Amino acid sequence: MITEKAAIAFGSRNIDFFIRRSNRRRTISLFVDPHEGVFLRAPLGPSIDSLMKLVHSKADWIVKKQKQIEEVGEFLPKREFANGETFLYLGRQFRLKVLRLDKAASGKVKFTNGCFVVSINGEYTEVGKKRVMRKLLTNWYKRHARNALFNRIKIYAKKLDLAPAEFALANQSKRWGSCSHKGKVRFNWHVIMAPLSLIDYVVAHELSHLKQPNHSQEFWKLLGSIMPDYEVRRDRLRKEGHKFYF
Repeated sequence: MITEKAAIAFGSRNIDFFIRRSNRRRTISLFVDPHEGVFLRAPLGPSIDSLMKLVHSKADWIVKKQKQIEEVGEFLPKREFANGETFLYLGRQFRLKVLRLDKAASGKVKFTNGCFVVSINGEYTEVGKKRVMRKLLTNWYKRHARNALFNRIKIYAKKLDLAPAEFALANQSKRWGSCSHKGKVRFNWHVIMAPLSLIDYVVAHELSHLKQPNHSQEFWKLLGSIMPDYEVRRDRLRKEGHKFYF
């Protein structure tokens, strides 16, 4: 993989970004990450000028994402991905154990004996190690979030007399879930770090929107009919939600 650095001016703000090129890629993707900043994944072909134009065309969106990240950034834990560091899963803290693998082996995550055991290639730099471990853990969380959400959706869809909704995972900094006017449900995968009672609140909330699209009195009445203590759960999620990120 080839990495390049570039920048554009947008108003009084400079937007620095990285380009990660690979001969395996056929499309260009743009990301704004709380830890890695702005970066593009791109094929080998496109010129720097064309990629800078692309970033400039998305500058307004990039700045909005950066401001959202800045607003919550003071609450996000600073992660070292070192032995003994703890990570939340279903509301409980579990320690991290890091194992070094042979050069040819690929990284993986296991949850065993109350620990996250992450095995990685020993050839990475310290910065590279953190990036790879973050990706490995993120993928692990997403898999388990998908399974947990699927099971909770079945429970609350039945309570609402609905067919189990199809859903997608999202990486959002301010929302735990969303429901489009077409009935597409999305959940922030970070919710898997929260206790099950708060996961259930997010699921019940979004599924209720399939019947009541707005936050009307009828919506809250419907949600209350399947979750009488929803206000307690909602308030707890508002107060503690910043903990469920890494």
